[in-house]
This record gives sequence, C-alpha cells and structure tokens, in this order.
Amino acid sequence: MDEVLRINKSFKFKSSIVCGCLILVMLDGGACISSQPNVEESITEGHREFRRGNYAEALGMYELAEDTDPEKPEASYYIGQVFLAMADQQFVEDDLPGALRYCDRAIATFDKSIAAFPGYSRALEGKAEALKLRGKHQAVYEIARWVSAQSAFQSKKLIVEAREYSSSGDLDGAQLALVKAVAVDPENAVPHAELGRFYLRIGNKSKAITSLRRAYQLDPNAAGVFDALVELGSVPSYPRNAHRGR
Repeated sequence: MDEVLRINKSFKFKSSIVCGCLILVMLDGGACISSQPNVEESITEGHREFRRGNYAEALGMYELAEDTDPEKPEASYYIGQVFLAMADQQFVEDDLPGALRYCDRAIATFDKSIAAFPGYSRALEGKAEALKLRGKHQAVYEIARWVSAQSAFQSKKLIVEAREYSSSGDLDGAQLALVKAVAVDPENAVPHAELGRFYLRIGNKSKAITSLRRAYQLDPNAAGVFDALVELGSVPSYPRNAHRGR
C-alpha cells in the first residue's frame, strides 16, 4: 500500500505541473507560452527533492524531464537512483519484499537506459549497484524467513518482541531485546543471525559481520547468512558438508 501511495504521489506531482502549464496557456489567451520547466530545470528540482528525502516528488521531476526529452539519458539514470533510495528506505523499515521490488524497478530502469543508450557508463554502473543492493536485501530476506521458520528455541519470544519494537520504530528496544536473545541462547545461530540482520538495517556493518559470522560458525546452513557475509565482503571459510539455503 505504501508503494502505491508513493507512485501515486509522484504521478500527481508531475500532473500538477503539466496542468499548471495548460492553465497558464489558457489564461494567456491561447498563446503558446508554456512555463513547463526544461530538462535541466526538472533535473535540478529533482535533485533538490531527492536531497530532502522527498523521493516521490524527485521521481515526478525526473520522469517529467524524461518525457520532455527522451533522447537524453540522464533522467532515466536518476529515476533508477530514486528507486534504489526507495529500496533502502523500505529495507530500513524492515519491508524486505518492498525493498526487493524497488531494486527490481531500478534494475529494469537501468536496463531500459542501457538499451536506449548503449555504452552509457552511468547506467551500467547504476545497474551494478542495483544488483549488489538486491543481493544484500535478498540475503537478509532469506535470514528473516529462516528465523521465522524456526519454532523451538529459548529466545523465540525475545525475537518476536524485538520485531514488534522495530515495527513501531523503537530501535533501541529492538536492539535490547535481541542482545537479550543472544544472551539467553548463545549457542543457537538464530538469535545471532537476527541480531546481524538488525545491525545491517541500521547500517552498523562491523557489528553485523560479527553477529553473522557467529551465526555461520554455529550453523553453516543458516539460510542467507553466508550470502550476506559475501555481500559485506567478509567471506568465511565454507565447510564442504554444508548445504546453503536449507
């Protein structure tokens, strides 16, 4: 639902600009004088909204720039960057399916740009960035699913409690509950994996690696943990008898 609202907001923002231009033309007695911004103005305004964190508005301006001059590749690149920012926003909010959807939109946008403008290096770089981000989000999604599937362990209640804190925006409460979960169940990979996933969400890479490596030591088959460590650039030695994605 949040995703639909964001896209609708972008559409309404762009439409309001176009409607405003038509009204000005009508008030001017039908003269063909338009105040619609040119490509550079639209992109500049898009950058301004992007820096403010107004991603729907930024998307609307970049799409307006793309509509104004489809022969220029810059707008499509910036549209892809907005989708990546939206993916990260969903990731922080623990909406992992939403994060993956925005990564896919970014990849599709960069693919479209590459097809239309072969050799456009920024689109190639953007796609590489999007694929890397999607890999990280997919690994964390697999960890979350694996943790949820585990049914009998001491720290289960604390992990559920931590997710409730997190969904209400209480990250301090979520972190405290997860640290307690690790303390009461230290030899179980599950709370370590969940704590590592939490640290990834809040951008604490070093602590995420520490927790995920401990989870991997305790259970090399823990879904998503090995892949998350790879994405973090901390590849552990991989036991031959382990089977990833159990």
